[in-house]
Amino acid sequence: MIRMLSLLFVATLPAVAQKTVTLKERGAFIFKEIIALPWAESWKKATLADPRLIKQKEDLAQPTNLPPVWYAAINGPEGKTGYLMWESSGEGRLMEFALDDPKQDAKAISDIPTIQQFALPDAEGGLIASGCVPTSAASLLAFWINQKKQAKPDLQKLTLTLRKQLRMFRFPDTDGFTKNGMALAGALPHSMAKALNQEVQSRKLELTVRHLRFSMKHFRGEIEAGRPTLLSCTVRVPHKPHLSWGHAVVGVAATQIDGVNLVGIHDNFYPTNNPWTIRWIRSDDFRSLTEVKPNEE
Repeated sequence: MIRMLSLLFVATLPAVAQKTVTLKERGAFIFKEIIALPWAESWKKATLADPRLIKQKEDLAQPTNLPPVWYAAINGPEGKTGYLMWESSGEGRLMEFALDDPKQDAKAISDIPTIQQFALPDAEGGLIASGCVPTSAASLLAFWINQKKQAKPDLQKLTLTLRKQLRMFRFPDTDGFTKNGMALAGALPHSMAKALNQEVQSRKLELTVRHLRFSMKHFRGEIEAGRPTLLSCTVRVPHKPHLSWGHAVVGVAATQIDGVNLVGIHDNFYPTNNPWTIRWIRSDDFRSLTEVKPNEE
């Protein structure tokens, strides 16, 4: 009996090792599919660097309980960079990726003003971030202001206008999200929909604002109609994947790669050389959608 158990134990070791290697190598197969896309043609000679298993910071102040992922940096042409994440279990499917490049998916909505979160004076004497909710909402609203041929808005001022209408929550940055240690700022997505609607009405933009549960079918319909959306999600920080948070972003595109539905977004907390870089994230990570559309539609 002891000998049989020993043989069984030995026999299972290679299978476990092979599964780990297979998951690690899955990234190369996914990346091959990505660089075969027409808009990624210039990345055909790009390479994956240092694939590694990334676990979430154990003492994260606001835990998200996201599982470990495989992560690899992408070394592209002319010094361009990107990253790739894929599952650490199951079939090792694609989780998300980005290529820092001005070229976009041909079906992505373009001409959306972009802005990164910026520092503001904190009531406690330091600095606090503008917050992902009002910052992303400012990009979305600016798109529609431009569509309606009104005067081009200042994105920081527009962010502050929307921010004043929200109940903002302050979170000390004890985990290293920011370089300067400024506090983080959050708000509830449904309250942003109300603030957006108020600003739309005050500007007489003749738009309808609705806050909904996220649905890939609904989102895809908005993208096909040429309408960006405000999205809430729970995601990893692309350049610090051991950190994660609840986040608000602007949805600009939809596609499917590696058999996974992906949402293309502009991220207000992702330092890139090209401000219109699309971050592609699997649809499972999204929670809500705020649509903005002309009244007649």
